[in-house]
Amino acid sequence: EEWHAVLDRFFQIMTDGVHRFEGTVNQYTGDGLMALFGAPITHEDHARRACYSALYLSDELRRYANELRMSKGLSFSVRMGLNSGDVVVGKIGDDLRMDYTAQGQTVGLAARMEQLAEPGSAYLTEHCANLVKEYFQLEDLGRLEIRGINEPMSVFELKAADGAMTRFDVSRARGFSRFVGRIDEMQALGAALARAEQGQPQVMGIVGEPGVGKSRVCFEFMELCRARGFMTYETSGVAHGKSVPLLPILRLFRAFFGITEQDSDATARERIAGRLLLLDERFREMLPLMFDFLGVPDPDNPAPRLDPEVRQRQLFAIVAGVLQARSGRETTVVLLEDLHWFDGASDAFIEPLLDLPPGSRNFVVVNFRPEYHAGWMEKSSYQQVPLQPLGATAITELLTDLLGDDASLARLPELVRERTGGNPFFIEEVVLSLAESGVLEGERGAYRLARPIEEVGIPPTVQGILGARIDRLTERDKGVLQTASVIGKKFPETVLHRVTDLPAEEVAAAMRALEGGDFVFKEALYPEVEYAFKHPLTQAVAYDTQLRERRGKIHAQVASVVEELFGEKLDEQAALLAYHWEQADEPGTAVRWHRRAAEWAGLNDASEAHRHWERVRDLVSEIPENPEILELGARACSQILSLGWRIGESEEDAAANFERGKALAERSGSIATLAELNGSYAAIRGLNLGYVPDYLAHADEATRLADQTNDAALQCAERAYRMFANIFAGNHPEVLALTDELAGRIPDDPNFGVEFTGFSPLLGIPCARGWSLLSMGRFDEALEGAEEMLRATAAHGFPEMEVWARVFMAWVGEIKGDNDLLRSHSHAALDAAEKLGAGFVRLMAYSAIGAAHMVDGELDAAIEALEDSLRIAGETRSGGCWTPLTLGFLAEAHLRQGSIAPALERAQEAVSFASAHALRLFPRAWLALARAQIRSDLTAEALETLKEAQQVIDDTSSAGYQPRLWEYRAELAQRQGDADAHAHAMREALRLYRELGATGHTERLTQSLNETS
Repeated sequence: EEWHAVLDRFFQIMTDGVHRFEGTVNQYTGDGLMALFGAPITHEDHARRACYSALYLSDELRRYANELRMSKGLSFSVRMGLNSGDVVVGKIGDDLRMDYTAQGQTVGLAARMEQLAEPGSAYLTEHCANLVKEYFQLEDLGRLEIRGINEPMSVFELKAADGAMTRFDVSRARGFSRFVGRIDEMQALGAALARAEQGQPQVMGIVGEPGVGKSRVCFEFMELCRARGFMTYETSGVAHGKSVPLLPILRLFRAFFGITEQDSDATARERIAGRLLLLDERFREMLPLMFDFLGVPDPDNPAPRLDPEVRQRQLFAIVAGVLQARSGRETTVVLLEDLHWFDGASDAFIEPLLDLPPGSRNFVVVNFRPEYHAGWMEKSSYQQVPLQPLGATAITELLTDLLGDDASLARLPELVRERTGGNPFFIEEVVLSLAESGVLEGERGAYRLARPIEEVGIPPTVQGILGARIDRLTERDKGVLQTASVIGKKFPETVLHRVTDLPAEEVAAAMRALEGGDFVFKEALYPEVEYAFKHPLTQAVAYDTQLRERRGKIHAQVASVVEELFGEKLDEQAALLAYHWEQADEPGTAVRWHRRAAEWAGLNDASEAHRHWERVRDLVSEIPENPEILELGARACSQILSLGWRIGESEEDAAANFERGKALAERSGSIATLAELNGSYAAIRGLNLGYVPDYLAHADEATRLADQTNDAALQCAERAYRMFANIFAGNHPEVLALTDELAGRIPDDPNFGVEFTGFSPLLGIPCARGWSLLSMGRFDEALEGAEEMLRATAAHGFPEMEVWARVFMAWVGEIKGDNDLLRSHSHAALDAAEKLGAGFVRLMAYSAIGAAHMVDGELDAAIEALEDSLRIAGETRSGGCWTPLTLGFLAEAHLRQGSIAPALERAQEAVSFASAHALRLFPRAWLALARAQIRSDLTAEALETLKEAQQVIDDTSSAGYQPRLWEYRAELAQRQGDADAHAHAMREALRLYRELGATGHTERLTQSLNETS
C-alpha cells in the first residue's frame, strides 16, 4: 500500500512535468510513462521541450526521492530515454477502446535509450542530440550497439541547459552571417523611431515566415538604438515556455529593474523599489504587488489578497505608469520578439504595453509569424512591415559570405537559391548541413566542394519549420497540398482536380487558401492554369508527411490522368510517367516508361538518358525474369555504357555494368545485345579511359557478333565503333578502308544505328575520315569532310556531333596554320558545348579554345583553358583519349611563356600517357616533349624523342606532322650552333608545308627565313 501511494505520486509528478512543457502523456508502460512532444511545433522545438521536461523532472523527482528517503526510508531511481523523429499514430484495442499510441522505430529507439541509461540520467539518440546540441550541455558517450539497429549509433547524456534560448541565440553564438537585403525595412524602422523622438509614440510589427530574418532585422535595429544612447529593453517568447505563465513579461521587467539570477530576494527588492520610486513616488504603495509579481515577496509587507482581475488591472496600471514616466525623460525602445510564443497571461500584458499616450517618446517593436493576430493591431499608432524572402542580389551576397568564391562552388549557389526560395535561415542551415555532411570542405567563407552534389538534403531544423506550417492548415487544405506535392513541384489545375476526391469548389477554395498562405502560386494562366510550390522544400516536406501507401495510390492516379490528358505527347511525358509509376510501386509499368524516356532524351540530354537507363537496369531486378526482361536489362547496361563515355563513367562502374549486362545477355541468349555491350564498352575503354588496345579488341568483338545477326543497323553501328578505335590507334589507312566499307553498307539516313551508339554512324564517316586525312597531311580533303559533317550535323539535329565537327575544324586550322579557322570554330564549339553540358564535348572545346588563345599570344588565358579541359576530364571521368593532345598544348603554352620546368613536366606526362595507352593519334605529344627538352638543353634526350616522334609518324602515316618535326630539328641544330643543319631543316619544313597546302605555316616560315637571311 505504501508503494502504491509512492507510485501514484511518482506518476503524478511525471504527468505534470510533461504537461508543463506541452507534451502529451501517451501511455503507461510496465516501466513508466511515455510522452510525445510534437506537431504543430517543429522537430527542433519538440526535442527542446522534451529535454527541458527531462531536466525539470530530474529535479522534481530528486526532491521527491530525498523526501521519501528522509521520511520513510524508501528509495527509487529514474532513467529517461529521448528520441526525435516522425511517428505513426493509430488506434489500438477494439471498438470500445479508442486510445491512440505511437508506433514505429522512433518510439523503439527512445525505449532503447531508456534501457541503456544509467539510474538518474537521461540518454539521447544522435537524432535528438543533433536538434538540441546548441541549447543543452550533452556528453558524448560514443557509438553504441543498439538492438534492432544495423549500425552502431552515437548516444549522448543530457547534462544541463545551456545559455541559448532561441535559434537566434544559436546564430549569435556561431557568428552572424553578413546582414544583407534589408535596406527598406531598416529605413522604415528608422523613420518610425524619428517620429517617436518627436513625441509621436509608435508601434511597429515585423511579420514574416519562420527563418525569413525577423530577429536579425530587430537585432540590427536595436544595436543602432543602443549605439545612439537610447534606453532599450527586450524580451521574447520561446516555444518551450508557452505554457509557463508570464515568462516573457517577467524577463522584460527583470531586465528593466536590472535583476539577475545571482541577486538575493532582498537585493532584487532594493533594485525594484529604487527604480520605481525614482520614476514616481506614487509607485510606493504598489511595491508589495510588484515584489510579489516578480517572485521576491516582502515578508514584512506582503501583497494584499486581491481578486485575480483586480490584481491584473493594478499590474497593467503599473506597466502603463512606468512607460509613461520613463518616456517623459528620454526615448525608450522596447522589443517584444516572437509574440506567437507568448503564453495567454503574457499576451494580456501586450495591450497595456502598447497603450502609449500621445506625447510620450516610446517606440515598441514587435515581431511574429503571419498566423498571429491581435485586436491592438487595429490601432492607428500601429504599422506593419511584411518581411519577404531575400532578393537575388542579396542571396548572392549572403552565399558569397557563407561559401566563398572557390571555382568548385560554381553550381552550388543556384542550387541553394532554388531549394531555399530566398529564406536566409534556410540558406544558412543548408550550407551548415552540407559542411557537416562533408559535401563542403574548409571553413565558412572559404569552402570548396569535396564531392559532387547529387541532392541537397533537408536539414531537420528546416524540415520542422515547414512541417509545423503544414500541420497548422485545415484538414482540407492540408490534404490538397499533400496531393499537389505528389503531382510535382509544378502541377496543372486540371490534374489536381482529377486526382483529388473533393468537389471542384472545395479544391478551388483550398487553392485560394494555399495561395494566401504563400505555399503555392500561379505560375501560368494560359493555355491552362498551372501552380507551383513557392519553396521546393515545402513540396518535399508535404510529400514526406504522408504515409507511403497513400502516396502510392495518388502516384498511380496521377499517372493514369497524365496518360489520358496528354495522349498525343506521351514521349514528352514519359519521364514523368516513369517517376509516378515507380513511386506507385509498379516496376513493370515504370520500366517501360523509363525506357521510352531514355530513348526520347537521346542526344538532347545525355545525362537524363543515362539516368533513365540506370533506372531500367535497376528495376529489371524487381520484375519476374523472362527472356524479354533479361534482354531489356542487358540493353540498359549497354546504353549506360554508350552514354557513359560522353558524361563520364568510372572504370569500376563501367566494368561492373559490362559484366552485369553480359551475364543478362547470355542468359537471354541475345547475340545482338552482346554485340551492343562490347561496342559500348569499347567506347568507355577507349574514349573515356584512353586504353586503345581494349578499344580495338572490344570493337572487333562487337563487329564479329553483330555480323552473326541479321540486323544491318547493328552491323553498321559496331563498325562505327571499330572505325573510331582505329583512329586513336593511328591506323589511318585502315580507317579510310573502314569508312569506305561503312559508306557502302549504310543507307542515307542519319538516324540509322543511332539507337546502338548514341551518335550517328553515317555522320561519323566524314568525321573519322577527316581525322585520318588530316593526320596523313591531306588537308584540303580533311577540310571538305569537316565542312560536310558540320552542315549535316546542324541540318539533322545532332548538337553533340556538331561540337565534334567544330573542334575538328579548329584542329584543321591549327595544323594548317589558319588562325581565323581555329579562332572561329573553337569559340563556336565552346558555346555549343557549354549549352550541352556534357563533359566530353566541354573538355574538347576547352582544349581547342586554349590552342586559339595560344596562337593569339594570350598565354595566361590559354593555360587556364587547357587546365580547365584537364579538370573537366578528371571531374567527369571522360575524355582520356584527349589527354595527350591537351597536355601537349599546355606544354607549348608554358614554353611560349618561358616557363621551361612546367612545360617539360606536362610534355613528359603527355608522352607517358600516350605510350602507356597506345594512343598514337597525336604525335604532337612527342613533338611537345622534344621541344621542351631542346629548350631545357637536354640535347641527348631531345634527339631520342625526335627519333620516337619520327617512328610514330612513320608507323601511323601521319605526314601532316612531318614539317613540324623538321622545325624542331631546325631549332635543335640552331641551339647546337649548326647553321647548315638548321637551314636544311627549315627548308625541308617549308617545302613540306607548301606541298601540304598549309598556307599559314608557309607564310610564317617564309618570313622567318627572310629575316634570318
